[in-house]
Amino acid sequence: MERIAHRLGSFGSHHRAGINMAIGTDVQPANMLEEMRAAMINGRTASGNIADLTTADVFNAATIGGARALLRNHIGRLGQGKRADLVLVDLTGPLMRPLRDPLRNLIYTAADRAVRDVYVDGEKLVEDGHVLSLDEAGALTRLEAAQTRADENVSGIEPDGRSGRDVSPLVFPEASVTP
Repeated sequence: MERIAHRLGSFGSHHRAGINMAIGTDVQPANMLEEMRAAMINGRTASGNIADLTTADVFNAATIGGARALLRNHIGRLGQGKRADLVLVDLTGPLMRPLRDPLRNLIYTAADRAVRDVYVDGEKLVEDGHVLSLDEAGALTRLEAAQTRADENVSGIEPDGRSGRDVSPLVFPEASVTP
């Protein structure tokens, strides 16, 4: 089976041509800040030009660009009549310093490590870095069990009949641990 990867040639040139650029995520981990960082790095690398796009371009693609792509003008920005999703960031941590340009610090250095509270549609979902509606220990136990089941069942669904370890080999097999 042939496996092919594709990439966007130049995020910046598409943006400058007036094409709405949007960034989103539906994969694990669903970390929008890391997706923004990856878009910036990959966009600059693919174009061969460090000035191909700006941090503002990436931020706008993740906020108003996503809203435009979904045809939802009531999201993507703060304003009267808009649905408010807010992320509160700890600006005092070392990864957010110096505080000259906090958005750059957040996207390129601190990422979700600086996120303290999250409100979605006005409801607080994350407090002091912890999801309020999640039993984290229980979820992690269930995740480990699901990973074990998936590894055991991969060969039955993988087109080439490969095992889970063949599809996704461990970096150092000797270092694998079971919690």
